[in-house]
Amino acid sequence: MGAEIWVRLAPVADPPPADPAAFTFVALDTRTPYVLDFDGPDGGRNAHYLLKWANTRGEKGPWSETATATVGA
Repeated sequence: MGAEIWVRLAPVADPPPADPAAFTFVALDTRTPYVLDFDGPDGGRNAHYLLKWANTRGEKGPWSETATATVGA
């Protein structure tokens, strides 16, 4: 089916959350690339991402490693 995309915005000094419950669901993406737009005040913060696969039967795979990128100002 696709990949669930989850994100958590945080100050640059903060490490990524260890608990997936701290992340917010963004989308179920079936095509790449997925583009996530941020608001101006989010510039300079870190966006921490988690993903997991979901198949057509609703079965979900394990969480990915956390990927982090700084939101452009």
